[in-house]
Amino acid sequence: MNSLKMSCCAVIFVVASAIALPLQAQDSQDSVANREAACDRYLKVVPLSKLFDDSYNEMAKNLPPERRAEFTTLMKEVTRLNNVEKFTRAAMVKIFTADELNALADFYGSQHGSNAMKKFGVYMAEIMPAVQEEMLRATREVNERLKKQ
Repeated sequence: MNSLKMSCCAVIFVVASAIALPLQAQDSQDSVANREAACDRYLKVVPLSKLFDDSYNEMAKNLPPERRAEFTTLMKEVTRLNNVEKFTRAAMVKIFTADELNALADFYGSQHGSNAMKKFGVYMAEIMPAVQEEMLRATREVNERLKKQ
């Protein structure tokens, strides 16, 4: 169950990282259709399935070796990537301009961006336990403060 919570947090973090900066449209070329096309281009360069596979593999390293393959297989089975892609796509098209989405695709399609993206699963696995622990701590503290009011 703890691994499932970590994977849910990883999904939230990946999506939040992808949509963190709300930016406004800047020119007449920034139509919804152009944003959708740019988003398609971005998601081809940065497929969510690859991000999640990398995250699953890194999370599995916290399990005994004989359970790792089973864990990654189950995670792939139960994660509804089509849903994640739908809300990721909707948020990206809403928040980013076509130029910004194309710039992201350009960067992640470059050698530096590609190398950085290959490390993203490792990065996520490295920080998720601490992020999850901090969020749980903060939630407990907020609940305690609210009870005192």
